[in-house]
Amino acid sequence: MTATTFTSTVKLTKDWARLFSRNTQQWQQFAANFDVHTVQLDPAFIKSIQAFQLAEQSEGKRLMAIAQQYAARHNAPDYVKAIQQFIGEEQRHADYLSRVLHVNGAGTLTKQWTDSVFRHLRKLVGPEMMLSLLLMAEIIAIAYYSSLARASQDPQAKQLFERILQDETTHIQFHCEYMTRSTPLLDSLRWSAQRVFLGLVTIVIWLDHSHVLKHRFSSVFQMMDYCNHLLTKCMRTALSAS
Repeated sequence: MTATTFTSTVKLTKDWARLFSRNTQQWQQFAANFDVHTVQLDPAFIKSIQAFQLAEQSEGKRLMAIAQQYAARHNAPDYVKAIQQFIGEEQRHADYLSRVLHVNGAGTLTKQWTDSVFRHLRKLVGPEMMLSLLLMAEIIAIAYYSSLARASQDPQAKQLFERILQDETTHIQFHCEYMTRSTPLLDSLRWSAQRVFLGLVTIVIWLDHSHVLKHRFSSVFQMMDYCNHLLTKCMRTALSAS
């Protein structure tokens, strides 16, 4: 997949550090009315949730290093703060999922094959490619949590998954605004390559989690169409922000 680069001319539509701070306050309000001890997960979904909980769990050291490089190069200290808050949101998701799993008598995973592959890729790629990998993960997360919310019968579980989904939707725009345009030819090649990569990722996720995803998508092809739609919206955001 063609690398996506940072730019010093990104025109942001949001003050992301401020938005993430406001989102933390919204989570505090959510926590005040949410009792994790009463959440009842569908037993058929537990292994799937365990895999996504592991995917949400990361210290984010490499991503922070990339953010610091960008900030130093382009005099953008707010980007470091925003990335730190983004990592915090992902860790918050992992914490809530871990707690509801334990309440339902299930532990968390320390290793899972798709997560291991993704983490290995992140170690191999350079700073430019990292953003593309994050974008793929967020698109898949939106497809997954929207399916999980729809599939869940317990109101508290549905509320939690819908709240996580709100964050993931915001994360896509955040990452898209830091992707930039190049020449028309390179842009076309880059986004085409990302569509191919996203299609492969979608197939892999479907093979492991179709029992959840089928509650929203009738087939892997419908899920691929949906994910491609999100990627197209991201492309338009990136091109308009550059």
